[in-house]
Amino acid sequence: MPKAHVEAPVAGSIILAGVLLKLGGYGVVRIIVIINIRVISGVYCVVSMWGGAILSVICLRHSDIKVLIAYSSVVHIALVIAGFLSSNRWGVEGGIIIIIAHGACSSGIFAQANIIYERRHSRRLMLNKGYLNLVPTIRALWFILIVGNFGGPFTLNLIGEILLIVRVIGISRVF
Repeated sequence: MPKAHVEAPVAGSIILAGVLLKLGGYGVVRIIVIINIRVISGVYCVVSMWGGAILSVICLRHSDIKVLIAYSSVVHIALVIAGFLSSNRWGVEGGIIIIIAHGACSSGIFAQANIIYERRHSRRLMLNKGYLNLVPTIRALWFILIVGNFGGPFTLNLIGEILLIVRVIGISRVF
């Protein structure tokens, strides 16, 4: 999934983050309703949470902006899958909230990363670190989108993440 984001043009990344991931989440919700998933949901929750934890650590290492956005997007979806597999109202509602909010935020962040790339011809963090100081309008929009993406105060992602974290901790304290 992250490779698809990175190798796609910016319009493809926006469509992938804004629409296709949401359709996949909808598909997971529909399949959970049809199949009795309670028997194997614990295993899938563990795999999902471990994958999210490993990708969180990988995010610390990358310096490419588009790769970082793609990996953090997959980490959000890992938490959503764990919430869906909990087969609880809070888990499903929190997952749906995250999917909707994440679609708007990640698409905007990919668009902003493309604007920076078009002007600086690089996606490396170190080469672009002072650029946001030069353009205050892009800096303000970038800040709003990033805060919305990580679940800052007064955002829809915060509500969804609280619901998901409470539900996932309710499944097992190990999570």
